[in-house]
Amino acid sequence: MASPERNPASIETPVQERRSAPRTASRGRLEIMFGGPAPERVEAKLIEKSSVGFRAEHDSKTLEPGLEVLCRIDDGEPLKARVIWTHVLEGRRVSGFLLAQS
Repeated sequence: MASPERNPASIETPVQERRSAPRTASRGRLEIMFGGPAPERVEAKLIEKSSVGFRAEHDSKTLEPGLEVLCRIDDGEPLKARVIWTHVLEGRRVSGFLLAQS
């Protein structure tokens, strides 16, 4: 039996890294707050961070891309951030956040 012919378009090529800052694994309690007519507060776990953003695990269905939030890591100063993405992986909700420029 002849081997199937390979299609050059189907050959996997490495995906270019789009992040601009190195990330470091992190731990900590994260409080996420956002407004509206009924302000909401979400407890989350910090997974990793960089100089421009962070990734967190949480149970909230309301953290959607584009949402602007205030975050407090381990009772520190509030930081402004925007939700960039949210994925559900193996039953966990994980979101990526971009810190607002000061």
